[in-house]
Amino acid sequence: MKAFLTLFFAFVAIAAMHASEPFNGRLVDINGKPIKGARVYVSNPKRSVKSDKEGEFELADLKSTDTLHVKLKEMVYEIPVNNSRGMQIIIDDKSTEDKEEQEEINIGTGKIKKRDYLGPYSGVTHEQLVATGETDLIQAMRGLVPGVQVVGENLRIRNSMSVNAPSDPLWVIDGSESTIAPSLTVMEVERVEILKDGAGYGTRGANGVIIVTLK
Repeated sequence: MKAFLTLFFAFVAIAAMHASEPFNGRLVDINGKPIKGARVYVSNPKRSVKSDKEGEFELADLKSTDTLHVKLKEMVYEIPVNNSRGMQIIIDDKSTEDKEEQEEINIGTGKIKKRDYLGPYSGVTHEQLVATGETDLIQAMRGLVPGVQVVGENLRIRNSMSVNAPSDPLWVIDGSESTIAPSLTVMEVERVEILKDGAGYGTRGANGVIIVTLK
């Protein structure tokens, strides 16, 4: 997504640009806070540089007619160089607020806005599962969520183990409920949602609910 209207930029130095001179820039938000980790490039994203913890970056061999591309999260901002050798770029980045405002979670019976769910909740993405190096879903969950333990071939939520009653969580796999842990690989899983209080499932969710969305 390209953005034009939410971007402001201020020139730090304006002078004739020579190809041998580096271009120095700095990215800040509307409060003056440095923006770290944004990717900056001219035409090829594979040749981008990242802004450092001070929001600063440097590019070489820019032409006076080039246009900078600043990629921040989902947004790409375009800024003409206009013959300058450096500039401070002020980005009014509302994309994060908008994304968080609209973020939804899967509670098994449907999706709701994350802000509207009041119970204890944790989510694990496919990328986090793959990063563990494990192939089995159960084993990959080890240590990813506080209060969730791997016990044998199943998970336990909030140390809910009891000698007098079943302590297995309720699993909801693409909408289908089961008290038996699934045999899945991490490559089959898009996301795992954990509802620690089993809200909305009554006694079935007394030991928590683990919701798996398959790819």
